[in-house]
Amino acid sequence: MYQTIRYEKNGNIGIATINRPEALNALNSTVISELEQLISEVEKDAELGAFIITGEGRSFCAGFNLNDLALDPPEDMGRIQRDFYIMQRMCSDQIINMRRCEQPIIGALKGFAVGGGLSISCACDMRVLGESYKMNAGYLSIGYTGTDMGGSFFLPKIVGYARACEILMNPARFDAQKLYEWGFANRVVADDDVLETAVAMAEEMCRETAPFGLRLTKEALQCSLDGTSFENCIKMENRNQVLASNTNDGIMGTLKMNPKNRADVKENPEKYAFHNM
Repeated sequence: MYQTIRYEKNGNIGIATINRPEALNALNSTVISELEQLISEVEKDAELGAFIITGEGRSFCAGFNLNDLALDPPEDMGRIQRDFYIMQRMCSDQIINMRRCEQPIIGALKGFAVGGGLSISCACDMRVLGESYKMNAGYLSIGYTGTDMGGSFFLPKIVGYARACEILMNPARFDAQKLYEWGFANRVVADDDVLETAVAMAEEMCRETAPFGLRLTKEALQCSLDGTSFENCIKMENRNQVLASNTNDGIMGTLKMNPKNRADVKENPEKYAFHNM
């Protein structure tokens, strides 16, 4: 289905691989549009509990392909319109789509994450970094700003304001170990183990959790990033808990914990298995 993205399902885990290793998985309009289409389909997949994004070869994503910016714009628009509609807004919409995606997104990341690669890394809910991972705000090196595609929103919340300033105001590369120490990564592993570790995390997360409950948990956590008041966070938690408790999974989960049903749970585990999206 896709030219630049490889997608596969491993049980209830989806794995998307940016597949342009010859270009260090640099972004272009095709990659962006295909990622947008894929994430839209992923969100509607009731069977899918979690989603992993990774890159083929030795780089996660080397940012936007700058050669595309040297091309003349289409005849029906000027350079500013081209840069806004085709490059900037398309790229930024991708980050919005990742945030809207109901399933948890885990980044399995190694090699370079430059510019847009940094931003996609930040938009993941969790990150497994390979030892070769190096992240930098590459835009600064070409006269652009250090903030793009949601980086100024996510990064201060992940590593703190001062450290986000150091990363986004400096085109230097920040390595996996430093980023792990700063709270950016959940794990740092050998490059060859990045995807396997991310899949194991996703499987552990989904194994004994209700799919609907997991999605509502991400919704509440994402809401907290907006600076929503404490009371509004509590209200969302209350609403989500009531919704989840009245699903079939919530009802059966409560029955499963009842000591009176211990024998039935042991004899009929499929009856109590989570399945209700």
